[in-house]
Amino acid sequence: MTKDQKEIIFERKVESETSEVAVSKSSSLPPPQNSNDHLKSGQQGKVSLKRSITLARNPFSQLNKKDVRKHIKEMASSKSGKVVESTEQEPVLAAVKPDVNGRISRTDSVKNFFSKVVNQIAVVPRNKHRSESYSVNVRTEEWKTYFEETQKVPGVIGIRNHGNTCFMNSILQCLSYTDILAEYFVLDQYKSDLKRRRRLAFTKTPAMGKGEITEQLAMVLKSLWSLQYDPEISDKFKSLVDKYGSQYKGGNQHDAQEFLLWLLDKVHEELNTATSKKYKRLKNFPGKSDDVLAAESLANYMRCNNSFVVDIFQAQFRSSLTCPTCERQSNTFDPFLCVSLPIPQIQVRPVVITVLYLDQSPRQVRIGLTLPVDADVKDLRESLAKDTGIETPQLLIAEINTISFQRTLNDGQSIGVIEPEAPLYCIEVPKFNDQTEDDGAFVVLAWVNVYKEGLIEKRFGSPYTMQVSREITYSDLQKLLMKEMSPILHDDILISAQRVPLFRIRVLDGFDDKVYLDEKVELPLYMECVETAINLSQVQDSGGPVHVKLVLEWDMPAKTQVIYDDEDRVEEHCSVQQVREAPESGTSVSLQECFSLYTSEERLGQDDAYFCPQCNKKREVVKKLGVWSVPDVMVVHLKRFRQSTKSTNKLETMVEFPLDHFDMSPNMARPPEPVPPSSSSQPEMPPASNTTAAAGLKVISAFSPWKHPKRFRAYDRDDTVYELYSVCNHHGSDLLGGHYTAFCKNPTDGQWYAFDDVNTKQITEEEVITKDAYILFYQKSCLTNNSGAASSASSSSSSSGSDHWVYRMPDFVYKTKNETRCAPTAKPRSAKDKLKSSTLSPEKTKFTRNCAKYATLPTKKSKEFVLSDTEQQQSDTENTCPRAAPESSDEES
Repeated sequence: MTKDQKEIIFERKVESETSEVAVSKSSSLPPPQNSNDHLKSGQQGKVSLKRSITLARNPFSQLNKKDVRKHIKEMASSKSGKVVESTEQEPVLAAVKPDVNGRISRTDSVKNFFSKVVNQIAVVPRNKHRSESYSVNVRTEEWKTYFEETQKVPGVIGIRNHGNTCFMNSILQCLSYTDILAEYFVLDQYKSDLKRRRRLAFTKTPAMGKGEITEQLAMVLKSLWSLQYDPEISDKFKSLVDKYGSQYKGGNQHDAQEFLLWLLDKVHEELNTATSKKYKRLKNFPGKSDDVLAAESLANYMRCNNSFVVDIFQAQFRSSLTCPTCERQSNTFDPFLCVSLPIPQIQVRPVVITVLYLDQSPRQVRIGLTLPVDADVKDLRESLAKDTGIETPQLLIAEINTISFQRTLNDGQSIGVIEPEAPLYCIEVPKFNDQTEDDGAFVVLAWVNVYKEGLIEKRFGSPYTMQVSREITYSDLQKLLMKEMSPILHDDILISAQRVPLFRIRVLDGFDDKVYLDEKVELPLYMECVETAINLSQVQDSGGPVHVKLVLEWDMPAKTQVIYDDEDRVEEHCSVQQVREAPESGTSVSLQECFSLYTSEERLGQDDAYFCPQCNKKREVVKKLGVWSVPDVMVVHLKRFRQSTKSTNKLETMVEFPLDHFDMSPNMARPPEPVPPSSSSQPEMPPASNTTAAAGLKVISAFSPWKHPKRFRAYDRDDTVYELYSVCNHHGSDLLGGHYTAFCKNPTDGQWYAFDDVNTKQITEEEVITKDAYILFYQKSCLTNNSGAASSASSSSSSSGSDHWVYRMPDFVYKTKNETRCAPTAKPRSAKDKLKSSTLSPEKTKFTRNCAKYATLPTKKSKEFVLSDTEQQQSDTENTCPRAAPESSDEES
């Protein structure tokens, strides 16, 4: 053998029961090179024979799968005890061992071969991990120094508004603070998924794009976290949004929640690695459990949807339809990306109204009522009838200001049209009399007294009402009106003759100009203006009595001569103070109340009847929604806007949402399974060795119940507890207007920051909860607690576990029109500098004499066998004959 073939020698001891067999076998071996390598006998009656096979320095560096399969096949099919020769092109391990029957067994050789392969593979990641650990430590120190010199917090930087893009800026800030998503993009972990997506054949369609939105979104997040944001970056992102979303072209305002769903859907399309295009048609056979149905629905959905967005944002709903007759329940399971919650409208509104009685003292009483905000005037009329004892048809509800009647309210109107401080009156009118032959038709009159002098008009006294016959003269009508107002007149006015007309009578309804009754007409209540007012009241004042509203206009001489008391006396009931001082019930609701309303039962109407297969007919079934599984990141949308035919109304209700420890278990449709007392409340964690070897992001995503539904059928409290990290706010009253801002919690320092386009400031936790909250971003508490350990898993053991992934960012380099932005260095690194910083480590700078790696001459030969670390471990496990200790060497691969 040559000297090069003697660099590494593998030994195997072959034992024989008799010395004759040993001698006969040893005669076929090559002659020994040294005297110390001859047979060594350690036991009486047995002879140990050492045979050597020469391989290259790395016995597995030149092996491929084809060579390994060929060698294993030769070893398994061989029946002879001949030694298989090895060459540098095809290294082979062979050994012989006679069994009791004299046949040669090669099982141990195959076992040793695979053991060496496994050990060799284990050495390479260990060395690679050691090199990467040093590189991570260097990069961490660079980023920490960079942020300390700038005296800024990572990620706290605003985004320029490019023309009504505040909705886009607020969503980008919230996604930037979605820690697991930002790590996925900033550390370039998305590139492997994007590369695989591009390789799929059906991604060549233009509709799917080329990953442009994903790439630009990653660039935006990198610029924010490295504090190197430039307006040109967000402007390019806006251009791509206009390119792939025609609805966002121009400078109009848009709904932030719709943009969030659109953006996540586009990123999902560009990162979707699912190869199937069609869903399977699922068959819902009776008797299937919900677990089976949910798993089948999830597997069917994952056939066509498999991306990082699906892994962290999506979970499952369960929709249940229950027949009220046979109680048969039909369940379906659907994925959701965002939970849109209705806001409970259980709050009430205070209403202060003055009741005007016909024959009761005091005549005017102001009372306070509370009604639901969605009540109408009919509800108000019925509530007044219960409190006052007046029949509903006799109640006339109108607004009367300091001058005259403003309007009359009908049953079809909502109480929302009533202003909070509106002068509201409830007037009791007489029961309507039917027409008779003697008196003819009757009409109800309601009037107020007004002092008028030139342009000055002012109402005095209280309103009045009465019922009179239409067949009456002007002078008699004047006397009847004054008789009704007798308490405020002088004593001798009614018994003395008065001039006609003493005051002018103006008809209000149906006329833009002022129209008066003519004293020269014989029957003034049959005038055309009165007929018009009666017809208009019949059409508009539904629910109330048909009436005619009048205004009695007095001049100063007539008022002084006739009127004795012009004060408007009103007695106020204690209920007025109570409704004014008491807070509006239900003005603030909790987030859990919104979930309870969302998951409450709802009976479908006849138009939405469901065909029950058991009853074989359509039924008005009961529908109930429930959350079957929860995602890692839960997006909650509050339905603050109500669309009408003319405009959009915004609900200003305060929603009290928790900042941490929000438990979703009360809203789960899946009942919790009993947990054994001995089991821990924490979810089952993977082995520590696996966790250390895996990247932090992979460890976190491995716990997604959406990604592994069968693994997490039972859930405990930690699986359903969330913490708030971002809030998207809408300021204003119009959906297509207003302004959007964002509140985000920075994971590096734990502080809350407000983002208003380019403006940023630090805020307290008390300032986070406002009535403008529109979209809430929650992430699991267990993921928040494990993120530090998971992120540090890929770093060196000497590095602190509190280091955030932001300190392991790659260098940020972006060339604008005027400059080149880069971080953490002042100038972009060259390829040589990057290679040097990533390859040098303290372990690799050690020098060992006679080391094969650093020797300029051939390695010094020794009489002792040179073994690697893996070979030494293998020799210890197999308990072979003792060998000399290996020389110190840095070669671990």
